[in-house]
Order: sequence, then structure tokens, then C-alpha cells
Amino acid sequence: MKHVPWYLLAALAASPSWSQDQKRPNPGDPDVRVPPPVYRSAFEGYRPTGQDRRISWREANDEAARVGGHVGILREEAAREKQGRGEAK
Repeated sequence: MKHVPWYLLAALAASPSWSQDQKRPNPGDPDVRVPPPVYRSAFEGYRPTGQDRRISWREANDEAARVGGHVGILREEAAREKQGRGEAK
């Protein structure tokens, strides 16, 4: 029973040599048949975030001024996350 890990290790070490026996096609041979390329759009699984409410630039500026600029927006988001987790301010 002590030698079982060694046998497993030897089997794993020998296994890549078995897979090398298979003949692979030469990538430089122009007559080798390859599967055709498949086009997949980068937007295939895209889902909108749901934040499609548009506001005027004045409203956006007023909101940024109310919270204290970009840093204030980040602070507000952090406070909302803490409240969502039930942590004290």
C-alpha cells in the first residue's frame, strides 16, 4: 500500500508517451484538410445592463455636484454596498 502513489506517478509519467504515437499532419503541407473557420461575434451573448435611462447633461452635472464629484459617486456606491451587506457606516 505504501508504493501505490509511486505506481500512479509512474503511470502518469508514461502516459504522454502513448499519445505521441499518433501521427499528426504536417502543418506545412498545403494538401492537409482543415475545418473551415467559424465566425462568432464578440457581441453574441451581450445583455444590456438595464441602465438605459438617459438624462440631460445638466442633470448629470447637478447630480455630480450634489454627491461631490467623481469621488463622491464612488463613496455613495460604497455606502450602498455596505448597507446591502448589513454593515454599519
